[in-house]
Amino acid sequence: MSALWSRHSGGAGPSAARIAGRNAGWRQDCLPHGVLLALLFGVALSAAPKVPVTALAFTPDGKTLVVGGYKEVALWNPLDGKPAHKWPGLAGQVRALAFGKDGRSVAVATGVPGRAGAVELLDLATGVITPVEQAKDEILAVALSPDGRYLATGGVDTIVRIWNLESKVSQELQGHTDWITGAAFSPDGRLLATGSADRTARVWKTETWKEEFQLPPQITESVSAVSFAPEGDLLAFTTGGPEERAVRTWRTQGAFTEIDSSRPGARNQVMQTRTLDTGACMPLAVAWMKSAQHSRLLVGCTDKTVRVMGPNGNTFATLTGHGDWVYAVAVSPDGSRLASGSGDGAVKVWNGGGRLLFTLEEGTTLP
Repeated sequence: MSALWSRHSGGAGPSAARIAGRNAGWRQDCLPHGVLLALLFGVALSAAPKVPVTALAFTPDGKTLVVGGYKEVALWNPLDGKPAHKWPGLAGQVRALAFGKDGRSVAVATGVPGRAGAVELLDLATGVITPVEQAKDEILAVALSPDGRYLATGGVDTIVRIWNLESKVSQELQGHTDWITGAAFSPDGRLLATGSADRTARVWKTETWKEEFQLPPQITESVSAVSFAPEGDLLAFTTGGPEERAVRTWRTQGAFTEIDSSRPGARNQVMQTRTLDTGACMPLAVAWMKSAQHSRLLVGCTDKTVRVMGPNGNTFATLTGHGDWVYAVAVSPDGSRLASGSGDGAVKVWNGGGRLLFTLEEGTTLP
């Protein structure tokens, strides 16, 4: 039983879970644990399976939490845990969310494994859905530049696409050799970071859309998520597999100064990353939360926990209560609310200190 359980863990998970499984030689199904076990052993199901939560985002004003599901997004009030609205009509399981500058338009990446993928812009005020991109397989990553001009997307086809939302013109960034698993713009909009199953995180200058760095020079595991600190000084990306389970950080400061040509190792030095070991946790998602000294890391894990970590690797808190892998994490702009989504179909909302406030499930709020 344990081998089967391990092989099918997180069966409905997003990019990171699918990559972890694929590295072991299988492609994940779009079914939660209970359904898989029922099919394997003929166990009768007494209730409909839970839809895993694979994407979360707070609106820029922090007043609404957007929860990605299957062909829909649900809006919740993170202050009282009450459902606000639900918008159906999307193309598949929601894999990633990113808000535009106006705070009401959210980019939604969706997909059905091996069949189709899409990126759509959803107007949360009207429910109007504007198609942006169609694909033959899942789109796993989406990011909007701070000025709202550029939309970056990536998925199974290994190509990063940049959409100019003003001119409606797109271009392709090629270099990755495997699934694109994450994308993030720096706070000043000058850099785009992308993560991939090809075991790299790459940094591109948005002025030229040319690749500047491939991080790190040597890595043994797939990258599952990327995120810039609000201060703009650090890029965090998660790695997970048999040889390494960690969050790595890369310092942006000084990385783009002129490198002394007489020092052959100078470029390698600015490409170095710091490894923050996560132990039993294989990290699937990462976000930054504001703190007095420096923003901290919020990490979603396969051990069903959420870790609050400092940029130096110290763990401030381990949040427990989920019944499955934690696939998505999000932080309100002011850091007063944290959210985590899991394969158990639940979203947990915590305060900035890590105390559980609500568990949000379909049609219910549990204190």
